[in-house]
Amino acid sequence: MPSRDIIVPLISLFTRLRGVDMRIFTLIFFFLCALLFGCAQQPPPVVVDETGAVCPLPLPSTYTADISCLNCASTKVFLTLRPDSLYFLRISTTSAESGAEEVKSEIGSWKYVAAESTILLASYDNVARALLITPTNNLRVTKVSGGIIPPDVDYDLARDDTNPGYNDNDVARVQGMYSYMADAGMFTECLTGVGFPVATEGENAGFEQVYLNTPHGQGDPLLVTLDARLVTRIKMGGIGYEEAVVPVHFVNIRPDIDCTGEKSSRLTLVDNTWRLIEINGKPLQLSEGLSTPFVHLASKDNRVRGFGGCNRFSGTFFVKGEIFLFNKRIGTRRACVSGMNLEFEFFRILSATDGYHIEGSVLELRNRERKILARLEHAGGT
Repeated sequence: MPSRDIIVPLISLFTRLRGVDMRIFTLIFFFLCALLFGCAQQPPPVVVDETGAVCPLPLPSTYTADISCLNCASTKVFLTLRPDSLYFLRISTTSAESGAEEVKSEIGSWKYVAAESTILLASYDNVARALLITPTNNLRVTKVSGGIIPPDVDYDLARDDTNPGYNDNDVARVQGMYSYMADAGMFTECLTGVGFPVATEGENAGFEQVYLNTPHGQGDPLLVTLDARLVTRIKMGGIGYEEAVVPVHFVNIRPDIDCTGEKSSRLTLVDNTWRLIEINGKPLQLSEGLSTPFVHLASKDNRVRGFGGCNRFSGTFFVKGEIFLFNKRIGTRRACVSGMNLEFEFFRILSATDGYHIEGSVLELRNRERKILARLEHAGGT
């Protein structure tokens, strides 16, 4: 229920508005009520465990600790837990000799285990941590496997929401599925599935080029690993704010697997044979005795070989992201009683091809305007 501190000023405002046109007054009244009561009724974000038990910690929240031990540098730990299951860990160490500060940051996923009243943290660096929720809703580290904190150092993290914990300048290793369409990049983090737009800052231009130089279907997400910063920026359109990823260092790209580490079920353009099934929007109709036109695309030297309906041919192709071009072709020069018209049209389409898209087991050849010129079906790989 709204407090008296909010209601009294509203009554005063309505009193001053009595002379305003009733329609305007009504609009203002309902707008303020919807804004006030709608916001007031928003439930706080919660996280539940596998049994449906609600995590007792307020979210989001930051926990801090100062760690001192014999023969180790002074260390400060900042841990931020978010309701989307993402956590930020910032560990700052200060050398006792030089006073130099070293910051290491980590992004990962966390989950709540009600039976043990525990928070479990998982990261990309094979580091596992268990933190016990104390009766005062602070966190006590009970187990560390790997990482940069000595495992034999006991410490508690106290809630401190006056400290944001994560800094816009902190760089952390992340992994996720990246896609790029309409001049905008999107990164979906693997551990939590949280999506972020990619800011056009830092090493973004080089990052885009790596993606575009990797063969893939139009807009297909590819698995990438990079060092990045997570920042807050004004949304496109200038209304409101959003979190965005800023690439700092590209590590690798894996078009053959997904976030689970399993081999991607998507067919790749290269090292496969594609058989013509549709041309100019019509299903392929072959006269008796004719063989089906096909192309085989090999990743080695970007070589293409195939059959047009009468003659065999070979050549090269160029692929960059979703851009796909057939280069010069050479072939036999047989004259066939039938099949020449189909071959002529097939070769014309190969020459007009400017892009492609793979949907299931079907390869679409497209022109510069994204119009589908022909469809070919997967007929085996090498």
